[in-house]
Amino acid sequence: MRYLLCCCLLVFLNLQLFANDGAFYAKGNQLIPINETSISVKKEILSLKKIRDKYIEVSVYYEFYNPKDEKEITVGFEAFSPDGDVDGAPKNGQHPYMRNFTVNMNGKNLAHQIAYVADTLYNTNGKIKTIDLKKFEGSKSGNYVDFFYVYHFKAKFKKGINIIKHTYSYDLSGSVDFHYDFEYVLTAAKRWQNKQIDDFTLILDMGEFETFNIAKGFFRDANEWTINGVGKTENDKSTFLNKNVLKFHIQKGTISFSKKNFKPADELFVYALNVMTDLDYIPFSYYQDERIKQPKTDFDKKVLRNLPFARRGYIFQDKNVQQFYQKLDWYMPNQSYKPDVEKLTERERKWITKWK
Repeated sequence: MRYLLCCCLLVFLNLQLFANDGAFYAKGNQLIPINETSISVKKEILSLKKIRDKYIEVSVYYEFYNPKDEKEITVGFEAFSPDGDVDGAPKNGQHPYMRNFTVNMNGKNLAHQIAYVADTLYNTNGKIKTIDLKKFEGSKSGNYVDFFYVYHFKAKFKKGINIIKHTYSYDLSGSVDFHYDFEYVLTAAKRWQNKQIDDFTLILDMGEFETFNIAKGFFRDANEWTINGVGKTENDKSTFLNKNVLKFHIQKGTISFSKKNFKPADELFVYALNVMTDLDYIPFSYYQDERIKQPKTDFDKKVLRNLPFARRGYIFQDKNVQQFYQKLDWYMPNQSYKPDVEKLTERERKWITKWK
């Protein structure tokens, strides 16, 4: 356990080194057994959804197998404290950037408690050693706190298959370089008896018109992912992570990763770079519209006016406009798409009017 957490902390510290002038709020994590157990993870469906470019909604479906008679164990969830340009003090006794933590086991909602732990040696024979954090409550200067959280609950596992549904949300981190980034600890799942997830599925819903990157570590190439909608991928090399990443351009839909006998060797790290304003580039994401350079010519205005249609793959009759969008990495030409202003969002219609 000490080794696993130390590895997670090293990864976190490395990320903070390049995310200068940034804020780490929280990361997702697996449920873990606090005490030793013979229970194994037969199936997991992990769903992550980005909401309004602000936070991640997490929904996890687990199937655990108990080969023996009914038993009750303590199950936990480790939540790292925030760091950087943040107020790291707890709010109402909870992690300040996590919300809506729920657990439902075999159709019954379970109550949970929150412990504050100073190191990885908090587990003593299945009991959690917590520290007194009254001095942190309401603190306005808790940028760097030397503890983390353990959300925990009593779980009674019947013999055979047990279903746990787990939900929570946490805020997106970010920095000067990253428009947003978020993490999810996958390797903690190996703490269960079978040291793996027999049947694992990860579903990411990042919203429409999004470009983002996923660090390679628990997967090798794009063939292991499925785009459930309209999108494309490309291999890239991250100068920030110093490792290979897979870049996604998703017009609409979700992406998914599935693997049998999954033994994750690394964690999930997803990020979107801030578009550089000194480049002749228009971002795919509407959330980065403010980074688009101001138009200087009538042609520039024409390009911007047609951006909502380009994002949907319209093939322009104007060869100059078509050549401009054709060179952008996210552009996906669609022969069947017919532009219709009435089918655009109100925001997009205002955008078109702005550049007339």
